[in-house]
Amino acid sequence: WRVVLALARRAVLGAGPRWSAGGSSCARDSPLGAEELRGELDRFGGVSVRLGRLDALDRLDPVAFQRALQGKLAAVQKWRSEGRVAVWLHIPILQSRFIAPAASLGFCFHHAESDSSMLSLWLGDGPSRLPGYATHQVGVAGAVFDENTRKILVVQDRNKLKNMWKFPGGLSEPGEDIGDTAVREVFEETGIKSEFRSLLSIRQQHTHPGAFGKSDMYIICRLKPYSFTINFCPRECLKCEWMNLSDLVKTKNTTPITSRVARLLLYGYKEGFDKIDLTMEELPAVYTGLFYKLYHKKLPDNYKTMTGMD
Repeated sequence: WRVVLALARRAVLGAGPRWSAGGSSCARDSPLGAEELRGELDRFGGVSVRLGRLDALDRLDPVAFQRALQGKLAAVQKWRSEGRVAVWLHIPILQSRFIAPAASLGFCFHHAESDSSMLSLWLGDGPSRLPGYATHQVGVAGAVFDENTRKILVVQDRNKLKNMWKFPGGLSEPGEDIGDTAVREVFEETGIKSEFRSLLSIRQQHTHPGAFGKSDMYIICRLKPYSFTINFCPRECLKCEWMNLSDLVKTKNTTPITSRVARLLLYGYKEGFDKIDLTMEELPAVYTGLFYKLYHKKLPDNYKTMTGMD
């Protein structure tokens, strides 16, 4: 009766016995093996295993998982013998119990998202050559300049220890173009509608306190205004106004980068914006169906089509 009850319980749990072809003996479910952890191959010679997609996840526990990865006939040994250079292990947050067994076999954290973590194991010769995860955050500001009045839109942040005049801006969202970030942030902070015209400057700063100690890219774009009535966000801004560009150049109550870009804008206004603008052009990427944005000084049309040196 104990045997019958045990078999019945296994059947209810969806892990019923498997019978041999002859029907005279039974074998329990086989443990998770290398075949069930085979993953997906990538073009760089690695293999990706996504635990959330495994059919055997319902009968997978940390001990069985470690056994499936480890040993002569297990997955890691199989991938190494096939010449794979790395293993990428994608673990959903609800299956985080599998992180410790993987770490005991040499897997390391590569990166984490809000609902999952990615671990990696280098199988190739010598030190790991796996690329690191994203090391920079990207902030974008919009220098909204009205050429008719020679006024520039500036704000003072509410939550700063020292309030100084600066251009409105914020962090770029994933998949968002630089110009779109500038236009969006300007509207959210000031209520001013604008259009992207060019890229003016890029600041790179490492070990940035506001970027969790990582590197920070701060990009300032030139924008053209299409509305002029300010309706600033009081949660983000203490002040917002249209300021004469020459006054922004002269004031000491501003940040060094704002002062420098103000002078750049003044130079462009007097000598021509083609002297300072990095314009944008969309070009096809080497990956089929994808495109990228290229920013550079304007290239004459005859140089775009020329095939060689004269």
